[in-house]
Amino acid sequence: MPRYDRFVEELLDFLLTRVDEDGLARLVAHEPRRMHAAYFEGGGGRAETRGMSFTGCTACSRIPPYTLFLDYGRIDVPAWPCEPVRELALRFADAPDYRTGWRPEGAVFASGRLIHEARF
Repeated sequence: MPRYDRFVEELLDFLLTRVDEDGLARLVAHEPRRMHAAYFEGGGGRAETRGMSFTGCTACSRIPPYTLFLDYGRIDVPAWPCEPVRELALRFADAPDYRTGWRPEGAVFASGRLIHEARF
């Protein structure tokens, strides 16, 4: 039974069959984990705190305690695979089962926005 969504499981399987000891140590340092981010939703005279679950990175997806994001579309916490994991996978870009969606420029925040778009 998979622990994560299909995209995460496929990348984990891909990497675990290819990385050396150093790569495995990097992968363990950026292990995926289910996370929860609270956000504020308001309008029409109501105000609610809601939450979204996503797969984040144990090293890169830090949510400070008691954080409440003010907009669901602006949860600027990196989702897994984070950029270091994507760079690790990039070493194997010549493999026939490598997917272009794993490239570093495809890294996204928990809200689904591309990370590299937010930098400009």
